[in-house]
Formats: sequence, C-alpha cells, structure tokens
Amino acid sequence: MNAAKSGKIKILQVVAIVYHAFEKGDMVMKTLFEFQISTKIIYSRESAAQIGSLAKSLGMTKVQIVTDSGVANSGVMPAITDPLEKEEIGFVIFDGIEPNPRIATVDRAVQELIANKCDGVIAIGGGSPMDAAKCVSVLVNNPGSAADYLGVDTIKSDGIPCICVPTTAGTAAEITDVAVLSDPAKKLKMGIRSPQIAPAIALLDPALTLTLPSGPTRDSGLDALTHAIESFISVNAWRATDVLTLKAIELVGGYLRTAVHKGSDIEARDAMLTASLMAGMGFHNTKLCLVHAITGPLGGMYDVPHGGSNAIVLPHVMKFLLPGTVDKYVAIARALGENVEGLSPRMAAEKAVSAVEQLAIDVDLPPGLSAYGVNADDFQELSEGIAGNFMVPLSPRIARKDDILAILKAAL
Repeated sequence: MNAAKSGKIKILQVVAIVYHAFEKGDMVMKTLFEFQISTKIIYSRESAAQIGSLAKSLGMTKVQIVTDSGVANSGVMPAITDPLEKEEIGFVIFDGIEPNPRIATVDRAVQELIANKCDGVIAIGGGSPMDAAKCVSVLVNNPGSAADYLGVDTIKSDGIPCICVPTTAGTAAEITDVAVLSDPAKKLKMGIRSPQIAPAIALLDPALTLTLPSGPTRDSGLDALTHAIESFISVNAWRATDVLTLKAIELVGGYLRTAVHKGSDIEARDAMLTASLMAGMGFHNTKLCLVHAITGPLGGMYDVPHGGSNAIVLPHVMKFLLPGTVDKYVAIARALGENVEGLSPRMAAEKAVSAVEQLAIDVDLPPGLSAYGVNADDFQELSEGIAGNFMVPLSPRIARKDDILAILKAAL
C-alpha cells in the first residue's frame, strides 16, 4: 500500500486460515494461523464526505456522535455533521469522553443515546472516543453497566451500527473488536473483547489528522510503532501479519518526525494513518505482548497517557526481549533505516533498540514515566499482577516478576 496514494480498502469478513507444517527433529508439527478483519475499511483523502451516505446505508436515521471536548472544539466536526445533514440524518453530540474512558461515562452515554432514540453511533477522535462508542453501540441491546461485560466474549446480543472515524494515527481502535475502559476509583483498566464490539465501518481520512497537535501526534504515532513491533515479534506472528507490521514500522520511522514537527504535511499524515491501520490489522490477529501487559495496569493505577507510556516502556522491553528474537530485531533495524551491513546478528539487533530510542528523542518524548507522576512505590504490586497477564507469554521471551520490576525501574 502506498501511503501517499490514498485509496479505498474494503475488507469484510476476511478470514484466512493457513496450516503450516514444519519439521522438529523427527516430528512434523502443525501450527494454525488465522487472519480476520470484520470491519469494512474505507480510506482516502476527503473520505469524510461519505459519512452521510454510509450512515444511511446502515439504516441510521438519527445518530449519537461520540467524541471528546478537544475534538468537538477543534473545527473538524462539520466534516461529519454537514454530510449527515445533507442526507437528512439527525444527530446529537456526546463530547464527554475523557482519556482512558471511564465506565461511568460510557454508561451515561448509553442512557443519553436511548433517551434521544438514536439508532446508530459515530465516533470521531482518538482511541478513547472510539472505544467508548464501540461499547455504547452494544450496550444499547445488552442491559446493565459496561462493568458487567469486562472480559472476553461477554456480549450476547448484537448492537446498533457503529462507524469509527479516527482523528489520530496510532490506536487502530477503528478496526478492532476490543474496547478498553477504566474505573479510577478502583484503579482499574480492563477491556471488553467480543466480535460484536467491532465497528461496522472504519472511515479513515488523513485530512482529519492535520490539526492534531504535536504532542498527541507523537504519542499516537509511537503507539502505532509499539503495536507494529509487538505484533511483529509476537509468538502468534506469521508471514501475513509480518508484511503488514514491518511496513508499518518503516512508515513510522520515515514519517513520524515530519508529522510531529510539520503537522501540515499531508503526505506524512497519510503515511502515519496508513501505518496505524497496518499495525492494527497485524495486532488484531496476533495480539500484543509485554509492553501492553505493563502499560495497561500503569494506566489503571496512574491514569497516564497510553501512547506516551507505551513509548517510554518500549525500548526497555525490547532490551529484555532481544535474546529471544534477534533475527526480527535485525529486520526492525533495517525498517527503521539503520545500516547493519557487516555487523554480527547481536550488534545488528541492538541497532533496532537504539533506533527506537533516537526516534523518541527526536519527537521530544519525555524521558521516563516519572514525567507522568509514576513512582516506584507501587512497582512491587504492579509487577506481581503483570506477571500473570495473558499477554506476557505472547512475547518471544517470558518475563518473570523480577524482570518486570527491573523494566519498570529502568523506565521510571
């Protein structure tokens, strides 16, 4: 996919199942690989103009637009509301979504949607509004609080149609079947994962990311890089996901600096949105690894920015995992533009880590988690919980409690 030449991607219920046989000693082993995306993806510059006709095609007559106050006041809303008015589709705006969307906020949005008799949901914004909107769309037909559905395959009934329109390039929440919510009182951050959560349509328009400030551009872009690297090195990775995630790594390495420091560059914005999408298509199928196992609980305890905390933890995790995936680190180094010719595999692999560290410096990422108010007092408790996270064994090297504690201290 050429990021500079936007096109239209339609992927609906694509499922690839491949049996790969390989020899291990005198045994022939079989591994099952799966690839699935259930969301229709429409990607082009100025594609937001289609939102009205797309909503109409899904039978929407009145929609709830779920967003945050920053997006609501950024000047991009007419790109969504004008096409809806043209198609005579009514709308109400819920702009109360906060970073790390709260369960109570999602529950309130559901009640407002029901009160306004909406039959569709449109999210515009970053990962938080999109995760919230996905939950709202299913909770309409699944009674109770969002808290009742935390976990895997807990949604029993289909929801109402949901369209997600990202204004950041990083989370890929517009195509995934998981939504992450928080409960600050309980210092909890957990997800709802179910096929019904996946949006009906993801509408990606790079022009909608042009006004994103440099800080969120940096954090979301580094989030995309984290997604791509974790998917690429996951034990669930295979050739189909590797093609997507390695290209995503290359695009982030080539365009994030420009997107951060020259936000009006549409080519850079286009490339970053493509990178985010490709990384999302990868990790949606491979799942994520140790970085997200660490930063999820961090987000619940400290309410830290998700993308920024991922980016700070990433190189420290990479150093720990390096012995388990040297060859893939060499590929990452090359994708990030490093010259590894003539180097030993180990030295070439280390170039991947240093390239990630340099990129973070170049886009002005805070040097440690302490910048977000994190302190070491809770690290013992955190490391115990993280060690049992389901994502830890998906990494190419298993981290124990002491390993996780050392990573947290190094990232502070």
